[in-house]
Amino acid sequence: MHDLIIIGGGPAGLAAAAYAVRKRMDALFISRDLGGRTKRRLMLPWVEDYQVIVGEETIQRFRTQLDYLLFMRIRSSVTSIDRIEDGFRVTITDGKTFDTRTIIFATGAQGEFLNVPGEKEFEMKGLCYSAMTYAPLMVDRNVIVVGDEVLALRGVAELARIATQVTLVAETDGDLDTPIGKKVLSAHNVVVKRGCKVIEVQGDEYARSIVIEHNGQRENLPADAIFIEKQLTPNSQLLEGLVDMDHCGFIQVDSRNRTNVPGLFAAGDVTDSSAFQVLMGLGDGERAALSAFDYLLGLGTEDFECD
Repeated sequence: MHDLIIIGGGPAGLAAAAYAVRKRMDALFISRDLGGRTKRRLMLPWVEDYQVIVGEETIQRFRTQLDYLLFMRIRSSVTSIDRIEDGFRVTITDGKTFDTRTIIFATGAQGEFLNVPGEKEFEMKGLCYSAMTYAPLMVDRNVIVVGDEVLALRGVAELARIATQVTLVAETDGDLDTPIGKKVLSAHNVVVKRGCKVIEVQGDEYARSIVIEHNGQRENLPADAIFIEKQLTPNSQLLEGLVDMDHCGFIQVDSRNRTNVPGLFAAGDVTDSSAFQVLMGLGDGERAALSAFDYLLGLGTEDFECD
């Protein structure tokens, strides 16, 4: 039986695996690929590569620590996770099973696509799905955010501090009329297009505008960059019925990345901790690995409480 199985190859999973190696834990790392969403880089006509700290470059040091450890890396997908005596049984695509005392579940989350003409053509070419990541590049720029929930409002709030103008395109009222929505949208450089649906992304080498529709009328909105900030969907289906989740399916964890099931930890975008940044995911993964290590030692939070 292994000490630990880490599931997921994004920043949180990579950091957890690297930490497990340093602690000399008997660990397996199961993932089809490495890097998660960090493998994609937003290209903008006014930005040179050296100006951007790219997620792939940031996590490369973690990848190199694992590349030579072929014995602990399994390139596959997990099909099921079951509780057994003293631990868990993990089954992969070819039917093989592995038993472990602890698990770190770090499978990430997926953004919702618009599914309109031009979106795939211009993805990461002036159009992307993380305003928080690229906001620092939007100084004195005219940008568009598409979405109507808290995630979009957070993107607008961050961009409005930097950009000349931020246009929010919201198909429904969503969270716009909540206290946070009213506060964010009251900024002098924020324009709101309510009840508008994006029907096309247009451009040349880069995305340059979107076409929106409202009450049968169409309008072309030009922009320097376009951010799609619709609800994220966590890849948590494997743990349905096993651990507690919020209403959106994000796994609920405490401050030490513990789920309600002893020995089962979760980290990164799949959790309710909102770790939607590379550095936050790396830290989350390392903390989960430390918690798993402590669990194997028989330690809990009560062992660290001050008198």
